[in-house]
Amino acid sequence: MSRLRPAPLPSPERLRGALRPALAELGRPLRVLAEGVDGISGEIDLVAVDPGGTLVAVLVARDPGEALGLVARGLAERSSLPRRAEDWLKVAPDLGLRAERGVDLLLLAPDFGAAARAAAAEAGRSVQLARLRFAAIDGGAPEPLLESLEAAPPPAEVPRERPRLSVFRSGLGEADLPKSRIASPAGG
Repeated sequence: MSRLRPAPLPSPERLRGALRPALAELGRPLRVLAEGVDGISGEIDLVAVDPGGTLVAVLVARDPGEALGLVARGLAERSSLPRRAEDWLKVAPDLGLRAERGVDLLLLAPDFGAAARAAAAEAGRSVQLARLRFAAIDGGAPEPLLESLEAAPPPAEVPRERPRLSVFRSGLGEADLPKSRIASPAGG
């Protein structure tokens, strides 16, 4: 029986090469146009085009803690890429790009927390999240495993607030103090 073993993410160059064929696992055929494109927030791992001519920026986070930042980076890149797409079309009109279609994002990370998923949901349907892991079968070369995720997390139950007790600087609360009787001004 084959054994599947988790593997660390490879170097960025090897990662990009491994991702090219794996992108089809997400159900959207993409043709990669460029790798390691300089963007306004860093490097865009892959720039691709879908069959309808929509430009797709693929960004990868290597750590789950980077997922929220990845959403922000993706949104920044999405705003700048349409101008660049127009320039690319002047140089290579046969790319199949339709600049008027805008830019979609495909964001890959080992995991996305609730905040990252909620931010992606607010950005709309043009943002796709996918969990990225690498695994090796029986000691073979590590291969990417992609799992599409819903952008918005399932609604969480909101914890009920407990009544707040006043706390003094000493750390004592009202319950720690003796009950005192205040004398009325009439002497009663």
